[in-house]
Order: sequence, then C-alpha cells, then structure tokens
Amino acid sequence: MAKSLKEQTTSALFWSFMDKGGQQFLQLAFMFILSQLIIPDELGLIAVLVIFSAVANIMQESGFSSALIRKQNADEADYASIFYFNIGISVTIYIILFIAAPWIAAFYKQPVLTGLSRFVFLGFVFNALGIIQNVHLIKKMDFKTNARISILASLISGMVAVAMAYFKYGVWSLAVQQVLQAMLRSLFLWMWVKWYPKEGFQLARIKALYNYSSKLLLNSLFNQIAGNITSMIMGKKFLFSDAGNYSNATKFGYVPQSVIASSLSSVTFPLLNNIGDNQERRNRVFRKIVRVISFVCFPLAAFTFVAADPIVLTFLREKWIGAIPMLRILSVGSSVLPLLYLLTSLLQSLGRSGLLLTMEFTRNLLTVLGIFIASYYGISQMLWVVSIMTVITFFSEYYVTGRIIGYKMFHILKDVLPYAFLAVLSFGPLYFLSVYISNNLLLLVLQGVIGASVYLILLKLAGSKVMDDFLSIIKGKKLNV
Repeated sequence: MAKSLKEQTTSALFWSFMDKGGQQFLQLAFMFILSQLIIPDELGLIAVLVIFSAVANIMQESGFSSALIRKQNADEADYASIFYFNIGISVTIYIILFIAAPWIAAFYKQPVLTGLSRFVFLGFVFNALGIIQNVHLIKKMDFKTNARISILASLISGMVAVAMAYFKYGVWSLAVQQVLQAMLRSLFLWMWVKWYPKEGFQLARIKALYNYSSKLLLNSLFNQIAGNITSMIMGKKFLFSDAGNYSNATKFGYVPQSVIASSLSSVTFPLLNNIGDNQERRNRVFRKIVRVISFVCFPLAAFTFVAADPIVLTFLREKWIGAIPMLRILSVGSSVLPLLYLLTSLLQSLGRSGLLLTMEFTRNLLTVLGIFIASYYGISQMLWVVSIMTVITFFSEYYVTGRIIGYKMFHILKDVLPYAFLAVLSFGPLYFLSVYISNNLLLLVLQGVIGASVYLILLKLAGSKVMDDFLSIIKGKKLNV
C-alpha cells in the first residue's frame, strides 16, 4: 500500500505540473502574441470583469467538490445531487448577472461592458457542466487525463483568440478565448470521463455535505474578492490601461507560483487525505513538500523581481511598460503563495475548514481594508499592501496550524528560510547587470542562467537533498515519502 501511494503520488505530481505548467506556458505564449495586437485598455475591460466571474465560479461550486473528494464513500446519489445543484446555481447566477450587466457598465462608464459581460459570464455556466467529471479525475489522481484536456482546450481557444485579434476584434478576442476554453474543457471532460448522472437530485445529500462545504465556500469567496478587488478599483478609480497592466503583471508574477501552487494543492489534498490518521507520517510528508516548494518558489520570485524590466520589455514591448513596477512588487508576495495553498490542502484534509475560514477571513478583511485606504495614495501602495499581507499571512497561519499538528515555528523557519536566503543571495546582485547590458533578451537569459546556476551550486555545497526529491518528481520516479 505504501509503495503504491508513493508511485501514485509521484505520477500525480508530475502530470499535475504538466497540466498547470502546460496551460501557463500556452497562456504566456498567447499573451505575448495578443499583447502585440491589443492595447492595455482592452485588456483592462476584461480584467474588471474577473471579480464577477471568479465569485460566480465559487458560488456555483459551493465547496462541494472538496467535500466529495474528502468523502471516502461518496456514491452516485452524492455525485448526481451535486451535479444538478451546480447547474441550477450557475444558471441562476447567470440570470442575475445578465440583468445586472447594464449597472456594471454604468459603474465603469463603459457601455460596451453590457454585452461583453453577458458573453463573458457564459464561461462559468460551461464550467459547471464538468465539475463532477473533474472530481472523479482528482479522486483517482488521474492528472494525466486532466493535463491533456486542459492543454488542448487552452491551445484551441488561444489560437482562435489570436486569429480574432489579428482581424481587429479587439477585446472580443479575449472574451471568446475565456468562454471557448471553458466550453471546450467541459466538453472534453464529458468525452474522456465516462460519467453521467444516474440518480435524481436529493436535497438530503446536499445538506449532509453542506457543513463542510459552506466554510470552504465562504473562504473561497473572501479569497476571490480580496484577490480581484484591486483590478476593480483600478478600473474605477484610475485608468483601464492600469487595470490592463496589472492583469499582465499578475500573470507574469503569479505564473510560476500558480503552477506550483495549483499543481501541488490538487495533488496534496487527496494525498494527505489518503494517509488517514497517521499524524507522524502526515507531518513528514507535509514537511518534505514544504521544502520542495520552497526550493522552487523563492528563486522564481527572486528572478521575477530582478528581471522585471527585461521580462516585460521582451515579451510585451514598451506599450506595457507600466506593468514593470507592478510585477516587481507582486513578486514579493507571490514567493509564499504556493506554501499558503499547501496549508489549505492540509487543513482541508484534517477537516479543519472552520479554522481555515477564520484565518483567511481575517487576512482578506485586513487586505481589502488596506487596499481601499492605499488607493487614495496610489497604485504602488495598493500592491505593496497585497504583497506584505500575503507574507504576514504565511507566518501567522503556519504558526497557528503548527500548534495543532506539532510543526513548531523553528521547524517552519528551518524548512523555508534557507531557500529564501540563498535565492536572494544568488539573484540579487544580478539586478545590476542592466547597467552593462542593454539587450533585454540577453539580459533576461543571463540573469536566469547565472542566478539558477549559483543557486544550485550553493545548495549542493550546503549538502541539500531537496534537489533529489524535485528531480524525482520531474522524472516521474518514486518520491520517498
């Protein structure tokens, strides 16, 4: 059983990275092309709608996916009831947002947002159709199929968006990309995952899962509102081009970290849940994953901070230069983002959704208040609030959770800080290469290659074994947990 779990975990981690990494690679590739064909204002129009789509997606799912994954004996009645619930909620929310579209347009003083929002919001209706199929893949830890589906949907929708942008459809090319990707992903899930509802809707099944899922729902809602309210404020208080620059900055700042975060969280939740009540083994697995994540996320954040100028100027060109300071600020907070996702998976596996809700609500409330106050002083101040609160949250939430599972602050710092220190030491001095090198692509390559080489050499000299664990994942070998 232990050997099987090791093999299953390593395969799941590998394909989850391929899934998220492949999607993000395609997103960056298409963003590079689209940035040449559209202007920041057009991207800003889509960016201000993200908060509505994000909240709608959370509402339709309502935390029931995690509840089903966590439930060991979920049956067809559970799956069918959640499926019909998701469909009903998504259609209801869409109707509400359809009616509210003129008010959204009036709020931003952009009449085009009426029709645009009504089309973009179709995306979360399509998402609802494939939620249960996705749950089946996660429970089986079949991330290989998930990767194929996601990458294919991203590739087709991105190609269509580029074609539309080339023929001057502007912001509508971005809207079609979002909706088409959601539609294709659900379609492919139905084609690859042979599941359809075999039972009718049973309210009792919804009620049985509600106590656990409701806390996750509230937590996800607070996270999405806090995470997307910055774009909303920029579109209203500043310029739509600022919202467009911010959207691109978040993609570059969060791309490497979100790949790690979403890949690991999708795997670690079912993994930690399968371990059961063996606390010693759970802690050992958790600490190993903390070290692997820290090994990757801190140098990526340091590289993004140092290379913000050549990243933007190489991939997006001069018209997106406003994204550079935003990217640099966001990279600070993004450095610990995957570790926070990991903590969420741990608390979900422990059934401590109430504690997770309390901690995240506190963070998001303080973050939103800070953003509102900072908005009177400028965009940079708003973004520093986001990054600083993320770092503070990391230490506070790990401290609280550590008291429950016996993971002391000393161990937390021992597992995390060495990688942060070596990342800063390796990449920090490379910031000054820009004084001597004017070619942005050459500068970007040198900062990445030299920084990564120095980082790996320092780890080797320190006798770290974390590289072996990371390479085991990349090569698809057994991870010793």
